[in-house]
Amino acid sequence: MRRVVVLWFPDWPVYTVALRRGWDLLAPAAVVDNHRVHAVNAAARRAGVRQGMKERHAVGTCPSLQVGEVEEAAEAEAHEEVLLALESVAAGVETLRPGLLAFSASSLVRYYGDEATAVELLVDAAARVGADCLAGVADEVVTAVWAARDGRQVPAGGSRDYLAGLPLQVLVAEGSLGVPRDMVSVLSQLGIRTLADFTALPVADVAGRFGQEGVRWHRIACGEPERPVSPERTVIPLEVRVEPEELVADTGTAAFLARQAAVRLHAALVEKGQVCLRLAVRAHLDPPAGYDGPTTVERLWRCREPLTEEDTAQRVRWQLDGWLTRVRATLPGSPESPESPDGVGGISAIDLAPVECVPAGEVADALWGGPDVGIRAARAAAARAQALIGTRGVLRPVHCGGRAVAGRVAAVPYGEQDPEEVDALSTRAWDGELPAPLPALVGAPDTTGDRPRPPGPRHPAASVQLLDAAGGQVWVTGRGMMSAPPVALRWGGAVHRLTGWAGPWPVDEMWWSQSGAARRYARLQVATDGPAAFLLVCRGRSWRIEATY
Repeated sequence: MRRVVVLWFPDWPVYTVALRRGWDLLAPAAVVDNHRVHAVNAAARRAGVRQGMKERHAVGTCPSLQVGEVEEAAEAEAHEEVLLALESVAAGVETLRPGLLAFSASSLVRYYGDEATAVELLVDAAARVGADCLAGVADEVVTAVWAARDGRQVPAGGSRDYLAGLPLQVLVAEGSLGVPRDMVSVLSQLGIRTLADFTALPVADVAGRFGQEGVRWHRIACGEPERPVSPERTVIPLEVRVEPEELVADTGTAAFLARQAAVRLHAALVEKGQVCLRLAVRAHLDPPAGYDGPTTVERLWRCREPLTEEDTAQRVRWQLDGWLTRVRATLPGSPESPESPDGVGGISAIDLAPVECVPAGEVADALWGGPDVGIRAARAAAARAQALIGTRGVLRPVHCGGRAVAGRVAAVPYGEQDPEEVDALSTRAWDGELPAPLPALVGAPDTTGDRPRPPGPRHPAASVQLLDAAGGQVWVTGRGMMSAPPVALRWGGAVHRLTGWAGPWPVDEMWWSQSGAARRYARLQVATDGPAAFLLVCRGRSWRIEATY
């Protein structure tokens, strides 16, 4: 039986920025993107900092918080440092994604004698470069990934028993595995709560509803063996080498070289009718004086879907950037910027070698819910936009639950997994949430036009009044009741007659908090004789428009 060891590095974006800036790795730290917290470490979570917080709120919650911007170059450099440290213990490291690495346990056991010793040496090697990680051992790659998040060593032949106790949501806990989220959502709606419930479904029924992809994950949930780590090539070896006329010493030229290599590789794959699932990227370095590191470096990439030409180019470019950054970091007195120095050596050639290929068309889409031509085009457009403006310039909405309207959806970069705190929720349906139908626009139309705006403190929507039949103001009492039946809405100088209203729905949140996070308010739906209906929020005797129907 081929055993697998997986190392999972929690809070990878925070670690990489902390390493670049020389922060205390045990102190609270966070990285932000567009003034919102992108990732935090364990110390910051204990202090109350959460992903998605505004930067100023995070600093207010934890005044000692170390804050930095997201740095993709730092992630590439740290990835190389960790891999070099681990290569002193094990060969054949497979990168599932930066911060998630897999090893063949069989070869480690043959060399070190037992799994526990091998795992201890791997964790120690990562710790020597300041990277904390959790290790998981199992019979299959996917099971080992889930075991690593718990720091578990699953005994040989015990995958099925271990998997049976895991919740269904563990399927989407790791985005690099590529589990169809629509499938998990449908299973949840059907009352499936654990992997044991999933495996109890007949395979024929799973195939009829979810197609080939559903059957594959059903087998994985049953603990059936999958492919090994870094398998031997099963097709005729195919390798592409690109040798530039001059040494590649800057990231711009590296991007061009990566694109050229990807074009040649995929042209060769097309001739053989193959697609690549695992790719080895090998660079030959012409180092400058004073460099004593390796002159040939190789990394292996595993992909959840067949690599396209664009995917290959992006991975190769990312890897070349990391190598160039690391070469400069090893030179005493060299600038940190990879664009600045001249005559410091560079990359003389790169090789692309498909490690695992399958016939084109063998990886089929699901019977229902699979991507069609339009979805593929949208994904390609999003990937091109991210290449131009950055990965965090293209966002997608994620339903995270909540009682208010504005906080029920979070934005995450396209292609990334949902935030951990969202995945950890047992349900995204909250008690006391606003009933359907939901508003179409968060905010209210501007008084000078039809453009919607969130109702800030100075916005006209933050100053409205409800009136009773006698013209007096109406509010929600402390018992959650209307002080009088409302008949009109006064907004600025205009008075709109109400044609209907519903509520109020009192909300009393975080009443136990001593940090000022407690909120008490009431919501009311009103329809006016004009073209709009509104969702109103009452605090004390003040009303504001939260959303427009």
